[in-house]
Amino acid sequence: MLARRGAGLIVLAALVAGCSSSGGSDGDTASSAPASTTTQAPTTTTTVLLPPPVPIDWERCGGGFECGRVVVPVDYADPAGPTLELAVIRRPAGDPANRIGSLVINPGGPGSSGVRRVRRGFVVSPEVAERFDVVGFDPRGVGESTPITCGASVPAFRATDLAPDSEEEQVALEAAAAALAAECAATEGERLAHLGTVEVAHDVEVIRRALGEPQVSFVGLSYGTLIGLLWAEAYPSSVRAMVLDGVVDPTAAGETTSEEQIDAVDDILAAIDDTCRADPDCPVTSVGGVLAAYDEVARRLETEDVPGDGVGPTQLAYAALYATYGSEYWPRLWDALADALAGDLDDVASMAASFTGLVTYAPFALITCLDTGHPVGAQAWREDAESSARHSSRFGAVLANELLPCAFWPRATFVPHQVVAPGTPAILVLGSTRDAATPYDQAKRVARTLDDGVLLTIDIDGHVALGDSDCATAAATRYLVDLTVPAPGARCPVAVP
Repeated sequence: MLARRGAGLIVLAALVAGCSSSGGSDGDTASSAPASTTTQAPTTTTTVLLPPPVPIDWERCGGGFECGRVVVPVDYADPAGPTLELAVIRRPAGDPANRIGSLVINPGGPGSSGVRRVRRGFVVSPEVAERFDVVGFDPRGVGESTPITCGASVPAFRATDLAPDSEEEQVALEAAAAALAAECAATEGERLAHLGTVEVAHDVEVIRRALGEPQVSFVGLSYGTLIGLLWAEAYPSSVRAMVLDGVVDPTAAGETTSEEQIDAVDDILAAIDDTCRADPDCPVTSVGGVLAAYDEVARRLETEDVPGDGVGPTQLAYAALYATYGSEYWPRLWDALADALAGDLDDVASMAASFTGLVTYAPFALITCLDTGHPVGAQAWREDAESSARHSSRFGAVLANELLPCAFWPRATFVPHQVVAPGTPAILVLGSTRDAATPYDQAKRVARTLDDGVLLTIDIDGHVALGDSDCATAAATRYLVDLTVPAPGARCPVAVP
């Protein structure tokens, strides 16, 4: 996921079935026949065929980077059929004489560009940059990787009220969602069913083979942790080391909005409110705090003609959700709400734009809908959203209806399941204790379920820890370079040697 300084948009659900593999690394050298791996979900078994490895033809692309393309099949059950091209980028190791290997990163989303993330400087730490080629890729359908072309209908959908309080608003919301879904179905055609994370996990293995290395290291941020987990499950012997930061639990219920997610958002907003009440400089203390100010602005947006073109209840909710990505954004929300009460909605609009700019909506929605069990049809979705709204009156419906186009796409076929990944080395799991996007309990469950998972708890507000916690960055660096994991029960901000 993309996030503040590099992690991501809120995961509105946690997801997907993957593959339980006996195949591991395929070995090696190119051959005339494709390599094959058997992958298993709880109730199905599928044979996955990998194309013969083709080395990447790297070209310099400015700033010391090298860029290339990797060809993958649209459907791994038909490796000789239609293909897509994946964009890859590499920042060569700063110290070639002491180079360890390649470090593949994915910033999540779903729908975030790994090429852009690497080009913008993500290297974990200076020491990691010296010892590894840092490799990013755009997942299929994302960025420069045979991109999804729909999206013209997104602004109209996002202009609707995601928490409708009248039949007229409900009908308008459903019509906008259906129009967006129809647009994407028309532009993507048959490949629509092959843009999910299970396919991306196989793409990682194709990239590993194209790099010509028997093993690579992997860092997954937020939704990128799911990619890493499914790749490790299918190809355990291809993993040298893996860091998972802001963890998506693949066993989570197959629903687009979980109560755990909604509760995490409400808890962070309550903490923002408490902090405001304790701060004499908070500009909305006099009106009862952040939540009281939020409710009053929401009431005015619903019932009054207030200034602010393009700002409605949905944009207000987006602004609040953006603030959950880190405590540095909390005062910005205070100020935005104070300005809104004075009739100026510019800061609310700016925060909402920051939230929607975290990731491109069309690939985000398509991938999530493929990965996540969801209601099918407008009526079934309406009932589900109403249940979420009863759980949280402020954000339940918004979090559910953000993915309403899913209701008009085919039912998801992937089954959530535990990822154990026997045969991998120790996997370092970073869990931030006050993370609304991927709640801390998910990191605990994943570390406990993995055959060899090591949890490092980080006491911070916000999403991913790398870049925000010196302690977490130091621990990840030692692990990637030396394969040394923190002691059981380790916790940041306690210093890590």
